[in-house]
Amino acid sequence: MKRSLYQCFNAKVLGDEIYCDKGHLSENILRLARGTPLELSICQTCSDYDEMGPPIPKDERGWLSIKEVQS
Repeated sequence: MKRSLYQCFNAKVLGDEIYCDKGHLSENILRLARGTPLELSICQTCSDYDEMGPPIPKDERGWLSIKEVQS
């Protein structure tokens, strides 16, 4: 199973950024808002990865509809 930033305790959101509390990455929050998979390559071998539980179902990710994202 791939590691996802959705499942890592080190993932934080501040303003319009989702970032790793350990300093490994920073991404625009739009990916999170769209519900885009966050199985980033840097997370796959990260020694700081701290899994909090099972994967989040696709229908529970994001909060923007397709129409809102395309606007």
